[in-house]
Amino acid sequence: MPALVTVCALVWTAGVVVVPWLASHDSVLAPWLRLVYKPGCHQIPERCLDLGFGPMAVCARCMGLYIGGCVGLLWTTLRNRSSRPRPVWLAVVAAPTVLDFVAGQVGLPSLGNWTRFALAVPLGLLAGLYVGDALLEIVRQNTAKKITRDSVG
Repeated sequence: MPALVTVCALVWTAGVVVVPWLASHDSVLAPWLRLVYKPGCHQIPERCLDLGFGPMAVCARCMGLYIGGCVGLLWTTLRNRSSRPRPVWLAVVAAPTVLDFVAGQVGLPSLGNWTRFALAVPLGLLAGLYVGDALLEIVRQNTAKKITRDSVG
């Protein structure tokens, strides 16, 4: 199950880059696929990274979260072992992203898109590690239940 979730996360994240590429090739799918990402991100073009095909389907911060999350999931899946960081690290890596968000809300100057992206990657990484660990625990518990049922029955 962790491998399946990791593959889905990688496909989802790749879609963020594929959408502007499709749009640059006048694909009718591009606007529809962009709508898929809309519920989770404001998609303000000026806040999105552009790799030469137009703005990505999510903002720079969301892209950093997605990339970091994929790395965390991939790490846990490949190791097939828990990498649960201490909760204090969540506060440490979240602080820059939270401060940047709050600064924008109170009208302070914004950081650049690549900086936003870079600040969000560690937070996404930790989130990916936590999700990966949760998936491993679900598999472990279900495997233990199956072994218990099989040995009793």
